[in-house]
Amino acid sequence: MNIHSLKQVWRQWTRPNQAVDSFRIQRSKFLSICFFAVFGIMSIRAVIILVLSPSADILDKLANGQYQTKIELAPYRGNIYDRRGEPLAISIRKPSFFINPRVFDPTPEEIRKIAKILNQTPQKIKEIAAKKGYFAWLARKVEKTQADQINELKIKEIAEIAEPSRFYPSGFEMAPILGTVGIDNNGMSGLELAYEKILKGDKLTTYRNRDARGKAIYQDSILASPEKTGQNIVLTIDSAIQDIAQTALEKGLLAADAKSGFAVVSDPHTGRILALANHSLKRHAGSNEDESQRNFALADTFEPGSVVKPLLIGKVLDAGLVRMDEQFNTYSGFYHEGSIKIHDDHPLPSMTTEEVITHSSNIGTYQIVRRLGPERLYNAYQDLGFTKPEQLMGISGQSRGRLSHWEKWAPSRFANLAFGQGIAVTAMEMVQAYGAIANGGTLMKPYIIDHIESPEGGMVEAHSSEVLRRVYSPEAAFKIRGVLQKTVEEGTGGKAKIAEYTTAGKTGTSQKFDITTHTYSPKLRVAGFIGFAPATDPHLVIYVVVDEPDAGKGYGGTWSAPIFKEIAEESLRYLNVAPDKVVPEKDKEKVAPVQEPLAKAAPHPVKKSVN
Repeated sequence: MNIHSLKQVWRQWTRPNQAVDSFRIQRSKFLSICFFAVFGIMSIRAVIILVLSPSADILDKLANGQYQTKIELAPYRGNIYDRRGEPLAISIRKPSFFINPRVFDPTPEEIRKIAKILNQTPQKIKEIAAKKGYFAWLARKVEKTQADQINELKIKEIAEIAEPSRFYPSGFEMAPILGTVGIDNNGMSGLELAYEKILKGDKLTTYRNRDARGKAIYQDSILASPEKTGQNIVLTIDSAIQDIAQTALEKGLLAADAKSGFAVVSDPHTGRILALANHSLKRHAGSNEDESQRNFALADTFEPGSVVKPLLIGKVLDAGLVRMDEQFNTYSGFYHEGSIKIHDDHPLPSMTTEEVITHSSNIGTYQIVRRLGPERLYNAYQDLGFTKPEQLMGISGQSRGRLSHWEKWAPSRFANLAFGQGIAVTAMEMVQAYGAIANGGTLMKPYIIDHIESPEGGMVEAHSSEVLRRVYSPEAAFKIRGVLQKTVEEGTGGKAKIAEYTTAGKTGTSQKFDITTHTYSPKLRVAGFIGFAPATDPHLVIYVVVDEPDAGKGYGGTWSAPIFKEIAEESLRYLNVAPDKVVPEKDKEKVAPVQEPLAKAAPHPVKKSVN
């Protein structure tokens, strides 16, 4: 190889690769662009920070996101009071515990101890510890003894905070009225749910500082937002009368071996509801556990039976279609006409209008009420407030009665409606209709909220009595009131008689409809008594219903009338109502002295029942 050839090989070997040079140039350009882009972004950020000066709020938000944990707590609810200012529902503080799952790493022994204290499984504690994020509840609203035991473990990663919790000084018996709240203090039932917007306060927000590893720097936050509680509600309920009614009802239901029952106490002149007692013995299999909190007095509808007889006869009397001394053939207790078959439990060959009420004759009542005819009977029920929404008081779960239109009635249906079968009513409808008899003929709107006040005690909204309409003339109301007094003194309501006070009222026993056989049950009954006292100047209307009392003797006069007597007697003494009867000297020792309201009854063993 000559020298020229060697030079050519050397030039080719040492000449730069064009492809490699091209890649180097492109990489250099890309790095330059990236450098200048980052430099530009940093320059812009520097200008924003140093020249444009972002607000302190923005900088605080950035810092807080890194070093603070935001905790939103349930608001403190407003209180509920009775008409005398006694607390029925209040908010108290209860300890709750939370953790930061990122740093919470308990030992197996600590997990076991925590689970035992909180009545949880170890697996549940592990699941909480394994959660993502910087915050998780370990346990909420625990008892003080549990909180003390958790604190004794001295686990630094567990932090404590006080949360608002609902407390009911009146006890379990008021649950059907007041209702309940959930873990986040939201109303779940009763008044707590119906007046959620009024009772619920503003959400309370607090912050906990943490270091770079997520550990709390200090326990008590000074960054909590101001607290604002909900508004307070004052009821028309009198807790003393409520205790009297509840005690008498529970004792009466036990004596009757009944399924459940209720007692309602009302002021006939204003429509105020003074007591709503409910109780369930739960003795039947298959009952819901929630039945113990069911407000039977507001939620249930039922066939009233004979208690509507005076109301309807009063309407016939007011229309001028009957006289109180008019005589009726009652066929010695059995009446048959076409598809209509009516039976009397107290058979007589004939009765006056007054005797038809005092002896509770189905046959006599039918003969009187049929003078109205179907359309006017339907209008009479409507006029007395049955099935109308005007009886509703704004409480969740409250029902209203049901009645089909008169044009759909068969002759037998009309006959049943004449003495209280074939219509579904509520306790509130019955109480207000009898209130019209007691007060001289005026139907009042029932209400249970007296007024609403601010957390500071200022008046926000006041409720007052409302007259719906006149449903009886004063003369007709006076005559019916006199007959109802005789019903207690001489008729089926004898067990409602009070030594010191005159009493007026009516028994009512209706068979329950069996949905399986589509017939009225021969054994299951609803036994009721409704009346007022004193009869000469009524202060209270009281309605007592015993559901499914002992099948052999399930009458309103047997079981409900004695409960009425006890409630009326004790409540009138508590209200310092002057007696309107002269007690013979030989009977004075039998009359109990005036005393303080009865103490709350001890809880009874829970038994199973069905609806």
